[in-house]
Amino acid sequence: MPVAAGIIVDEYLATADPDISAIGDCALFASPRFGGSLRLESVQNATDHARCLAGRLTGDKKPYDGHPWFWSDQGDDKLQIAGLTTGYDRVVLRGSPANKAFSAFCYKGDKLLGIESINRAGDHMFGRRLQAMGRSITPEQAADESFDLKSALA
Repeated sequence: MPVAAGIIVDEYLATADPDISAIGDCALFASPRFGGSLRLESVQNATDHARCLAGRLTGDKKPYDGHPWFWSDQGDDKLQIAGLTTGYDRVVLRGSPANKAFSAFCYKGDKLLGIESINRAGDHMFGRRLQAMGRSITPEQAADESFDLKSALA
């Protein structure tokens, strides 16, 4: 069974042996959305993989195309990430680091790669919905607290 940084699977999470699948932390899958192969260690990814595999096994065969998101509770703080921010070249802050409630909107050029939030669940949910729609907002919009994020989802 071929391996690299994980067990190599196809778009349906099958290994080189079509009778064997790999899901979750160990699976190295192609991601057209992110332009390469990924292996993600997160509960969300494992759950999404399981749903994809269950669909395939029950006759609803669809390629895996997940929208990564992550979270961690650290004491009273909730850290959340929507998307993958690797390769960013610009960060726009929204909110107040001094008040421990802010988000870092991470861009490569003008393309929003992801949002890393501390105690701003609304920004996190916005990021997840925006990415699922294949949309972005400009860095200027992200920086403008008066810009209504929900308007970008309409």
